[in-house]
Amino acid sequence: MPVVLVAYGGGHVAMLAPVARSLLARGHAVVFLGLTTAGAYLERAGVPCIGYRHLPEADTADVVEWGRRLTSELAPGGAVPLQESIAYMGLNYRELVAEHGNEGAAQLFAQKGRQAFCPVGMFKRWFAMLRPSLVMATNSPRSEQAALQAAAELGVASICAVDVFALQEIQWIKKPGYASRICVLNEQVRDMFVAQGCDAAGVVVTGNPAFERLQHPEVREAGHALRTARGWGADEVVILWASQVEPERHPFAARQGDPSFPRRVEARLREFVCDHPQYRLVLRYHPSERVEFQPGQARVELSPSSEDLATLLHAVDIVVVATSTVGLEAHLAGRAVLAVQGSMFSPDAPYGQMGIATDVASPELLGQALSSINLQATPGIDELPERTGQLSPTQKLVEVVESLLGASVGGQLPS
Repeated sequence: MPVVLVAYGGGHVAMLAPVARSLLARGHAVVFLGLTTAGAYLERAGVPCIGYRHLPEADTADVVEWGRRLTSELAPGGAVPLQESIAYMGLNYRELVAEHGNEGAAQLFAQKGRQAFCPVGMFKRWFAMLRPSLVMATNSPRSEQAALQAAAELGVASICAVDVFALQEIQWIKKPGYASRICVLNEQVRDMFVAQGCDAAGVVVTGNPAFERLQHPEVREAGHALRTARGWGADEVVILWASQVEPERHPFAARQGDPSFPRRVEARLREFVCDHPQYRLVLRYHPSERVEFQPGQARVELSPSSEDLATLLHAVDIVVVATSTVGLEAHLAGRAVLAVQGSMFSPDAPYGQMGIATDVASPELLGQALSSINLQATPGIDELPERTGQLSPTQKLVEVVESLLGASVGGQLPS
């Protein structure tokens, strides 16, 4: 009776891979279903995994037919093997047909594309054969959501591991019985879930294993070495502006953006550093930004995207963001974080509300906010988990897994 983990690529698989590695080291049987690009990530990380193409129904004629039809326009040589894409699309689409009929499935897929997929029935059939002891996934929709729903319907213990805030996903995660445990980033996210009606006993603060490297002693030491190499003095305050793209329109919500917003923030920071010689400014542009660094100003320099971010965060003192996840990473690295409001994405990343940053109402107020920061109030190295004996996020998640496994031996989960 294995523990089944299910995750898409990017931050989702990065969150669960350390958990899988720890469970395997502790002697648990683990089956990791790596979705889309997660398979390649897990292979690089040395974590055994399977894909959709390895599922029992992947080779059936109708699945292969649907899959080939829906992947016929895919460019060869992509990040996901073609056979995996055929199985993924075919199995998901067949489930859509089973639920809505041929016409309904075609209409839904035309409207929503892959967003229409949620193959609960397929996962129920697979789990009935596999008999997992526990199912774990993140807050991602589609296959991860379907796996957790299937586990709930079969009475199998389950964990939904929330990567960051889940502001949209909370609408389905909060439904009674969705998961045996919901594991979240911090107390503020836990409070949000409880306020939305989740049982307080079922929401556990574990943190996110994907961010553990930020607190590793060797990364801190690399940051100190970088600061020395750059010539940033101990009495200087180094500010990092982690810029981002600001399109004219929000991709999902009815909000207008101001493409000049990131440059206005940069301009205010440059002005502040010009007027305050004890400060330095480091600019780090998003890889998608089409902007050229303007050299020539004293104490202002560029951090290329090739520079290791975790190391850089331990070399600076203050991190300024709008909604970039660099703000969260900086907080977890023990930096002071300012979140400048005014981006159309600001409602999607309420860093101030979630205890991650101090909000700054506009770029024009950055100088005042920077002058008000008490760097002595930010967590020191000795206060972070490695030096206080606290469990790491991976250890906390494994502890939740094993507590549920122990409780389910008798066939009954704790309430």
